Amino acid sequence: MLRTLLFCALLPLPASGTQVADSTVMLPPLTVTASRLPVSIVEAPVRTQLLDRSDILESGSRTVADLLGQRAALYVRHYAGGLSTLSQRGGTASQTLLLLDGHRIASPQLGQLDLSLLPTVLLDAVEITSSAGGALYGTDAMGGVVNLRTAPAENLLSIHAGVGAFGNRNAALRATARIGQLTGSMAAQVNRFEGNYPYWNPGVFPPRDTPREGGDQHKRDVLGALTWARTLSEWRISAWYSDAERGLPAIYSTIPTGERQWDKHVRIWTHGRRTWTWGSVKVSSLAQLGALRYLNPQIRIDNTGRTFISTTQLNLDLAPVRAWRFGVGLEAGYGLAQHPSLNEESREHHFAAHVHATRRWGRVTVYPSVRFDHYVRTSKAQPVSPRLGLNIRLFRGFHAKSSLARAFRMPTFNDRFWQPGGNPDLSPERSWSYDAGLIWARTTLRVEATAFTSRMRDQIVWQPVPAGHWAPSNVNHITTRGLEASLELNKRLGARAHTGAGLMWTRIAQRSESFLRLVPRHQVKSHAHLRWRFVSAHLSARYTGSRAVTTVTKSTAFFLLHGHVRGYVSPVTVSLYGENLLNARYEYLPANPMPPRLIRLELTLTLH
Repeated sequence: MLRTLLFCALLPLPASGTQVADSTVMLPPLTVTASRLPVSIVEAPVRTQLLDRSDILESGSRTVADLLGQRAALYVRHYAGGLSTLSQRGGTASQTLLLLDGHRIASPQLGQLDLSLLPTVLLDAVEITSSAGGALYGTDAMGGVVNLRTAPAENLLSIHAGVGAFGNRNAALRATARIGQLTGSMAAQVNRFEGNYPYWNPGVFPPRDTPREGGDQHKRDVLGALTWARTLSEWRISAWYSDAERGLPAIYSTIPTGERQWDKHVRIWTHGRRTWTWGSVKVSSLAQLGALRYLNPQIRIDNTGRTFISTTQLNLDLAPVRAWRFGVGLEAGYGLAQHPSLNEESREHHFAAHVHATRRWGRVTVYPSVRFDHYVRTSKAQPVSPRLGLNIRLFRGFHAKSSLARAFRMPTFNDRFWQPGGNPDLSPERSWSYDAGLIWARTTLRVEATAFTSRMRDQIVWQPVPAGHWAPSNVNHITTRGLEASLELNKRLGARAHTGAGLMWTRIAQRSESFLRLVPRHQVKSHAHLRWRFVSAHLSARYTGSRAVTTVTKSTAFFLLHGHVRGYVSPVTVSLYGENLLNARYEYLPANPMPPRLIRLELTLTLH
C-alpha cells in the first residue's frame, strides 16, 4: 500500500530534466514510421510515440532497453546476464520489428536483437508504433515497430564520463560538425560493469545474500556518419561497429560456471534522396555482419554463429493529386546464418512491393496500404498484408483513430534449420489486428487512449517430441486484447523554470490454447521533472504486475523508482543518478535476480 501511495504521489510531482527548450508549446511531433509519409502524431492512423534527443537526455538512459523500459508503452524484459528483449501487446520479442533508420537489424537466426547492446548516445530519436505494421514493413511487425533514428543534430561536441557502484564505468563522445553542405557526426561509447552485486541466494545453506560472480560486461560502440545535403537532394552514409563481452553468471549457486558470450556487429548503411516538383525518390541500403560466440567450459561448448543480412529499398513519394498522396516502394533482401547446429540451407532471398496512400475528406483522413512479400525458397510464404487506417478530427485538438491490419512473422533460421529439431515446413505466423483510440492534444498537454485486439493463428511453439529433443510446430490460435492510455505534460513556469510529467498504463488479456507467459497483464509507468535555473531533478516510477510462469504459478509484482539530479554550470553538467532507489528485490524471470540500489556519478562537457 505504501508503494502504491508513493507511486500515485509521484504523478503530479515536477521533477527532472536536462537541456530544455525555451518554448512552452508542445508542438505535434512528426512521424514517418506510422504511415511512411510525414504526418503528425495527432493525425496518424495508429498510436505512435516519438522520443527525441531531449527525451533521451532527460531520461538518463544509457541503452535502448533502459529508454523503452522507462518511457514506452511496451514491456522490456531483462535477464541477469544483461540480455534485454521487448514484448509489445503481449507478443514475443520476434513479433516486434526493430529498425535502424528504416532497415531491419534483428538477427535472422534468432529473430530478435539484444536491446542492451544499443547505446542511446548514438541516437537522435526513437519512434514506437503500437500497431501491426506488416502492410508497410513486412515480417515481424505483428505487435508494432521500433525505429531507431541516427540523423545528425546541431553542431556540438559532448564528452561524458561516469562512475558507479559495482564497478560501473562509462565514457562517451558525441560530435557533430557542419561545413556548408557537408555534415559529419561521430558517437562512441565504452562501458564496463563488474556486476558483482549481492543477491538473496536460496541455493546455499543457510540462505543468505551472496555476491554475484561472473556477471561482468564490457561494451564498445563507434558510429560515424557523413551527410551531404542541398535544397532538393541529400546523400548520407553511416557505419556502426559494436563489440560486447559479458559473463553469464550462475544463479542460486556458489560455483561460477565460466559461461561467457561475445557479440560483434558491423553495420553500414546509406541513403540518397532527390526531390522534384512531381515527388521524391529515395534509395537506401544496409548491410550487417554479426557474430555471436558462446563459451561453456563445463560442458565443453565453444560455438560461434555468424549472420549476414542486407536490404535495398526504393521508395517513390508522389506530390498530392486531387487530395491523394501516394507512395510506392520496392525492397529486396538477403539473409544468411552459419552455425555448427544449422544445416547448409540457412539462407533466404526475399522481395517485396508496397503501396500506401493518404486521402483527406474534410475532417476524415484515410490511410490505405498493402504489401506483397515473396520468399524465394519457401512456397508457403507469399503473404499479402493490407491495412486501412482512419483518423477523424472531432473538434480542435481531439481526434479519433482506427486501423484494421494484417501482419505476419516468418519462421527464423533456428525454427527451420536447427539440428536436431528444425522444421523447414513451418508456416508463417499470421494475424489480424484492430485498433481504436482517441487522442486530445493542446499546447502543453497530450492525452491518448487506445483499445486493441489481435487474432493470431499458426503460432510457432517449440515442444518436446518422442525422438527426445525439442522441435517447433504451428499449434496455437491466440486472441489478445488490451488497453493503452497515456498522458504527457510540458509546461514552462516563469522565465527560468520548466516542468513536465508523463503517465502510461497498459493492460493485456489473452485467450488461447496456452497462456500469457512471462508478460505482465498490468504495467504503469510515470516520470516527472523540474528544471529551475541551473538545477534539475527527475523521478521515474514503474509498476510491473505479476507474470504467469506456468498455468498455476506467478512471479511477484514489483515497483521500481529511479531518479537523478543535475547541476549546470555551462559548459559543464554534473549528474547524480540513483537506480532502484527503494532497493527492491525483484526479477523479470525466475532465478534472475536484478541489481539492488545503484548510484552513479557522471560529468558531461558540452560545447555548441
